[in-house]
Order: sequence, then C-alpha cells, then structure tokens
Amino acid sequence: MLNNRQIEAFRAVILSGSATAAANFLGVSQPAISRLIQDLETRLRLKLFQRTGGRLLPTGDALTLYREVERSFVGLDRIARVAHDLRERRGGALRVAALPALAVGFLPDFAATFMAERPTVDISLHGLNSPFVLDWVLTGQCDLGIVGEQFQNPGITTQILPPVAAVAIVPASHPLAEREVIHAWDFEGQDFIEIGTTSLIRRKVDTVMKEHNVHRRIRAETPLTMIACGMVAAGFGCSVVDPFTAQRYKGTKLVVRPFEPRATFEWAIISSPFTPRSLIVGEFLEEFQKSFESYRQATSDDAGGALDVAGMDPADEATLPV
Repeated sequence: MLNNRQIEAFRAVILSGSATAAANFLGVSQPAISRLIQDLETRLRLKLFQRTGGRLLPTGDALTLYREVERSFVGLDRIARVAHDLRERRGGALRVAALPALAVGFLPDFAATFMAERPTVDISLHGLNSPFVLDWVLTGQCDLGIVGEQFQNPGITTQILPPVAAVAIVPASHPLAEREVIHAWDFEGQDFIEIGTTSLIRRKVDTVMKEHNVHRRIRAETPLTMIACGMVAAGFGCSVVDPFTAQRYKGTKLVVRPFEPRATFEWAIISSPFTPRSLIVGEFLEEFQKSFESYRQATSDDAGGALDVAGMDPADEATLPV
C-alpha cells in the first residue's frame, strides 16, 4: 500500500530534481529518499526516474502521476488555508483562473480595486489557457474561471459575457496605421502573426479571411495574444487580437484599429454548480460583470466603435460558428 512518505518523497524529487535536494527539503537523509522512491516504484510497478549523472530525471509516467499528486497537495493546502481563515475570522478567500488575455491586465486591475474595498479578503489569481481553467473549476482548485471557449459540460455553470469584437493591430510605422478602419482585404500579402489554432479569435478571423479570399503571409504563430502584440510592437508583422490585450500595448509603437468585417466572440465565466457560492464570490462575480461591460464600452469608444455591436447591421458582423 502507498504511504504518505513515499508520495512526499516523489513530489520533492520532481520539484527539486535530485535525491539530495529532496532530502534537504524534507529534512531526511539522501538514502532515505532513494529507498522511498525505490519502494514506490516497486509498489506501482512503474519506472518513475532515469538515473543520469547523479540526477533523477522523471519519466513520462512520473510526470503524469505528478499532476495527480499535485492536485491532492493543492486540496490539502486549501483545507489548511480555510482552517486558518476560520481561526483568524478573516473575511474570506477567492480563487480565480482566467485566460491570459484577461489575466495579464484587466483582471488584476479589477481585483486590485475589489480587494482595496475589502481588506479582510484574500485572492489568488491564475492565468491559464481555457482547457486548464475548466479543469481547475471541475477539480475545485478555483471558485470562478473565465474562458474563451463554450464548454458543454454538466459539471459547470456558464454565464456568457457580452460580445467583444476583435481589433486589428499594426506597427506604428506601417502604412496601414494611417487607416481609420482596417479591413480584412487590407492584409492581402501582408506579414501576419496568427493566434494559436485552438483560439476562438483564430477561428473567427480565419473564416473572415477565407470568405474574402485574403491571402496573408503567415510569418509566426503564438497561442498568446500578448506575444502577438509584442511582436507587432517590435515591427514584425500585423495581427488581429482581442481589444483587452491590444489596449495594454497601445502606444507609440503599436496602433489599434477597428477590424472589418466585425468578428465578434464571447468569453464566459464558469463555476461549479455543486459548490455553494459564498457571498464574496457572488459580489466578485456581480462587480466583475459590471466592470467588464464598462471597460468594453470604453475600449469601444477609444477604438472608434470597434466593440460597439449594439444596433449594428447583422450583415456587417461575422456571426461565425464557434
């Protein structure tokens, strides 16, 4: 049967990379760590480490096992934090995971304001791709998640955020920077930075380009819109991204323009229907939605109406399948 010491030793070796460092971390001898790892491998009948040059290199099986182990430790840490909050009679704690487009700018700004008004509340923010956000919500590692995909899963409750329109970004020195609005066909033959294939923005923009028979020179691809913005600001190509990220980079080196035909997409807030929602989670959710809509409208005005989808002609909008 597995025991806690074997699992602790396994986790310590994964994190530290050697039996010696793991021994120092756990306050035991190096032979004790080696013995615990050997016993664990025997019990599981799996090869967990390759011994190379005095280091223990984890196998693929070990890394898969570690992900499950880490979930258990996160759960234990959460229990400890809750107990601490109960002892101290603190106001509560929030754990929020969001797609990077929101996690690098808008969400921290909002959270700072929210927390400033609630000095007895703690918060934990994580920037993750949408499938990982879903996993964290399903496993109880976070209270709320913000995703860029519409997941059909009975284990979550979904609240759709207002639609957002993609914007075009070009280097300030680029000829297209002189345009008030950039159309899909303006990118014909232009160096272009694609967003990762799993991105909703990528699917929407690619469909628009295909419909208008636009051929871009795809020079780079990245899963993160902030990397695309960084490359455009450095003068390497153009792109189409979400306005929340674009506004963080807007300045002397990067120009943000409305993109036509409009390609709109919807992000969503997900939570577990099986976990009772605390008052603080409810307050966070309500104020976040209001702040999101205010920022969306402000960005719309700043980008010349790029986000204003209310009252627009449906024929002008890229209402594309997700």
